[in-house]
Amino acid sequence: MTTDTGHAHTSTPIVGQPVSDSTIAPGHTMLVRYILSMAGMAFIDVCFSGAYVLISGNFSVIWRAAIINAVILLALNTAGAIVIFQPILRMINALALKQPIKRSTGLRRLRKLHVISAIWAFMVGLAYCLAAFGLGTFNVNQADLPEVDLATKIYAASWFSFAYAAHFAIYAFFASADCAEIIRKQTHDLWGIEYHPGRGRIGLRLAIVILALTLISSVAILLDITLFRDIRAAQGLSVEQAVILDVIATETAAVLCLFFISRTLTRPIGQLTDAVREIGIGQTTTRIAVTSDDEVSRLAFEFNRMAAGLEEKDRMRRAFERYVSQDVVELAMKREQSGDPRAAGELRFATVMFTDISGFTHLSEDMEPADVIALLNEYFDLVNAPIRNHRGVVLNYVGDALHAVFNVLHEDPDHAANAVRAAITMQNITRHHKFASTMNIQTRIGIHSGPVVAGPVGSGDRIDFTIQGDTANLASRLEAMNKETGTEILVSAATRELAGAVTNGKIAFKALGSFAIRGRQQPVDLFTISDEQNTLNDIASSQRNTLSRI
Repeated sequence: MTTDTGHAHTSTPIVGQPVSDSTIAPGHTMLVRYILSMAGMAFIDVCFSGAYVLISGNFSVIWRAAIINAVILLALNTAGAIVIFQPILRMINALALKQPIKRSTGLRRLRKLHVISAIWAFMVGLAYCLAAFGLGTFNVNQADLPEVDLATKIYAASWFSFAYAAHFAIYAFFASADCAEIIRKQTHDLWGIEYHPGRGRIGLRLAIVILALTLISSVAILLDITLFRDIRAAQGLSVEQAVILDVIATETAAVLCLFFISRTLTRPIGQLTDAVREIGIGQTTTRIAVTSDDEVSRLAFEFNRMAAGLEEKDRMRRAFERYVSQDVVELAMKREQSGDPRAAGELRFATVMFTDISGFTHLSEDMEPADVIALLNEYFDLVNAPIRNHRGVVLNYVGDALHAVFNVLHEDPDHAANAVRAAITMQNITRHHKFASTMNIQTRIGIHSGPVVAGPVGSGDRIDFTIQGDTANLASRLEAMNKETGTEILVSAATRELAGAVTNGKIAFKALGSFAIRGRQQPVDLFTISDEQNTLNDIASSQRNTLSRI
């Protein structure tokens, strides 16, 4: 994305390529929006003049007031609005057409649009009053004017011009600020322009507008009941009617200003609320446009910084989970939050599984390194699923070997049976799958159940979650013993007893006898999965494939 201090895209459209109306429309649409917001001054005058006519009953001034309104508040005001908006229009059209242009002029005008608009509205208000009062539009009792001294006439003209122009300026300030906010939102959504938060203060602006309108109304009432009695009489108004007109004028301006102020507050707050809701459901890529120049813009800016940080952490977590089991990641995060990532290990009664690919060294001798990695990725993708589906957790990979554990990170009273089920599924997968489209792979699996100590081990800057104890050592030995017994799966008596008690004989174990294990004084009774069990699994797998084809 680009920022509000850079330049527009430098690419140019293809010569002769027709440009659709939709590419030009945004600039003209925004210009029309701005012109209409500035034309609201004509509506304010209609309210003022209409109130005067209704209160005084002088309907004869309607046409003269309407002509001055159309010439100055519509025609002159619109011409000025077009000139003011030109830098913004050129920038938007260049963005829409992907033409090179220095955007700083347009962005600077957009940033100061509300101030320039207020100054222009004040000047237009003075011009309107000069025309209206110079032509005596509202002086229906001209015979009373000669009796008013010149100083009072000058004071009255100056005050009415200032009050009228001030109302217009206050309105234009907030109306154009609302328009600029909409333009920022659209340029952000369409072309990715990012705006920095401004230094405005909502409270200060509200205080100024309330104070200004209150003072103008109060001073107007005081002047009407004291110094300007004769002037108001010349306009066909009594003192009471003049006071009512002052109140109506102030209330009209206040209502319009508060309308735009509320829009500039509620719109970004609504967007922020929606964005927070999206962040809450995990959409960390959510961003909101910085559209205003006040505290809300700073809040939006900080929200985007927070969202970017969450997105980065989420990306790091996903990357972490590609190297470490998601369950281990969650455990690590909990330990980090507790302030002791290397807390003491936990004693668990678990089932440990070691696997290895038979003859992998010979298998990979004639393969390119990239092909070896691709083969291992394909293999681990397939054998990981049964472990995960049976509530196991893969702790690490060492070459073509895999180390998994059951009933450590997840409470599982059936951990032994689930480990055996996972091993049978892994065996069936490797028997029937063609790796790299042509190869058959045989997996050796060793399983043993017993007490282990599970926890993080490592240095202050690098920690691994692992298990320690004789149970893990024996499971590793059983995996290697498959070479001697000519089997693919070896299960210890402890695991066979636990799994058999859960499955009620549904897993067909085959006793192999007692074997001496290197590093152990007592022989160990070993079991494997009978060919009958594998045949039943093959039949079930064939039936599932047949049903899926049907």
